[in-house]
Amino acid sequence: MQKSFIIDVTEQNITEVLQNSQQMPLVCVFYAPSHESSEKFTALLEQTAEKQSSFMLAKVNCETQRMLTAQFQIQALPTTYLFKDGQALDAFQGALSEEELQNRLSVILPKEEEIKFNLALDLLALEDYEAALPLLKEAWNASENKNSDIALLYAETYIAMKKIEPAQDILNQIPIQDRDSRWQGLQAQIELLIKAADTPEIQQLQADFANNPSAEIALKLAVQLHQANRNEEALQLLFDILKRDLGAANGEVKKEFLSILAAIGNNDPITNKYRRLMYSLLY
Repeated sequence: MQKSFIIDVTEQNITEVLQNSQQMPLVCVFYAPSHESSEKFTALLEQTAEKQSSFMLAKVNCETQRMLTAQFQIQALPTTYLFKDGQALDAFQGALSEEELQNRLSVILPKEEEIKFNLALDLLALEDYEAALPLLKEAWNASENKNSDIALLYAETYIAMKKIEPAQDILNQIPIQDRDSRWQGLQAQIELLIKAADTPEIQQLQADFANNPSAEIALKLAVQLHQANRNEEALQLLFDILKRDLGAANGEVKKEFLSILAAIGNNDPITNKYRRLMYSLLY
């Protein structure tokens, strides 16, 4: 955090400082340089502000700003106010330990999922979907899979990448009461992608495989499914063969299975699922 986010408050800038709390959380501490306890606590606040870069610290020197001290009716040093969205949400007297301070700051500081979500939004504005995905996954996990706004953006990002299966999996986890018009719109996009991905080549290979479920036809079908971003179908098709014969088609089935896993990458939840299934066969 830059020093400009640590502000010495005066009568002239107090209104502007409080207004700024509408954009960024604000900690306002009343202290005195000659008061050892308040001076030490203010130093702790400065260190925390510089380290976390998540709130503004406004310092009111009660020895030089007597009008402000009287206006806020300060009775003890240090006295600290916590502002968010232009409102004072908490206030306390006395110095706190670093752990106690973190607990109090949680009232105004953004949650982990909010931080990750906002970082992902910045990346999505640049159409950097690959970089946004892990942030959305972390945000979704941090919310304990309960924040539907995060889930919708997470699914939307997969849809933008034409990855149908993980998008559908996320949408399925959203509670029925949160399945609004945006959810319906994303579901409709998935259905269109599924239709577009059901190519004549895939249909013919599926028919061939139904008549002759050989490893050779399965390999050709898996390649086509993978190219259509129907990765779970491709992996499940190959895994069903590997369960019966790990060395099917002279090892080509296993090789293609691993190649698809490598191609879709670690950010896709399907990867971990089928990697574990493969380990269950190997070990």
